[in-house]
Amino acid sequence: MAASLPAFVGRRRPDWDALKGLLARQRAGTLRLEELRTLDVLYRRAAADLAHAQTFHAGTDVHRFLNQLCAQAYAAIYQPPRERWAATLAFFRHELPRTLRANGAFVATSAGLFFLGILLGAAVVLLEPRGAELLVPRNLREYVARGEMWTDGILSVAPPNAVASAIATNNLTVTIVTFASGLLLGLGTVFVMINNGVHLGSVAALCAREGMGPKLLDFIAAHGPVELSIIVIAGGAGLMVGQSLIDPGELPRSQALVLRGREAVKLVLGCAPFLALIAGVEGFVSPGDFFPTWVKALLGLALGVLFWGYLLGAGHPTPTPTPTSGTGNLPHVDPL
Repeated sequence: MAASLPAFVGRRRPDWDALKGLLARQRAGTLRLEELRTLDVLYRRAAADLAHAQTFHAGTDVHRFLNQLCAQAYAAIYQPPRERWAATLAFFRHELPRTLRANGAFVATSAGLFFLGILLGAAVVLLEPRGAELLVPRNLREYVARGEMWTDGILSVAPPNAVASAIATNNLTVTIVTFASGLLLGLGTVFVMINNGVHLGSVAALCAREGMGPKLLDFIAAHGPVELSIIVIAGGAGLMVGQSLIDPGELPRSQALVLRGREAVKLVLGCAPFLALIAGVEGFVSPGDFFPTWVKALLGLALGVLFWGYLLGAGHPTPTPTPTSGTGNLPHVDPL
């Protein structure tokens, strides 16, 4: 004998509410990967409940509610394949900035390691007279000793497009190495970030000590903010991988690495187009004196603000109003 409608609703309502909640999170783009299995199980249970309601409670508000709920779940689970360009656009509009914000602690830690390296490198060169000999490559020291920037003649050797291509390749290599070093329990990424910071800090301190600070600023002002930001983000991705190996939580280490690695790869791949863009700036704008320093600094500041404004501001889910009437809400049924 079929249960009464109030008993049926009272017994099954928690699962329906849970399914509605997961569907709302799926539409907002905040559904976690591990919740997909729960979504599938709850959908199948709701489908069985719909068959029961259609048989024993046809035409009721509960029947209509379940019909709508199952239709929404079916559309969410069995979505048709998206077009490649639409999927790419959705990734950059929503997924990339959301992924970065969700893992902001790792990116902040990476930035801390990088700035620690800068402080260490600068302190060694400024406090120890022979510190530059330890940290700054010899060819760079020779340029500084002559009062020349090692980038002054870069455009006389190759055209800007070739320079930009070489810079993009180099930057991509550095980004991948920084990320992949996380497989060494995160220690590789820690070393790379501190080492890069030490190199930058020591070179900057040497240039400042020898009166070449303005020339260094002139070169790095246009591309530096975005380029260094991308290196920091790659470092955060490497730390994510390392953390999954050190502390996988309740998951097997291999599964934790796969889940966390997917998130980290999104950050690295998402930064690739920005690397290409900033390589163009470094190849066409940064070298030489065609553009004055203030123009380069203004461009670098604008690009940095736009880059972080996009990452921190894009992709926020739009709140969906909670319906207060209609068949989409489960009606109240007084128990008998």
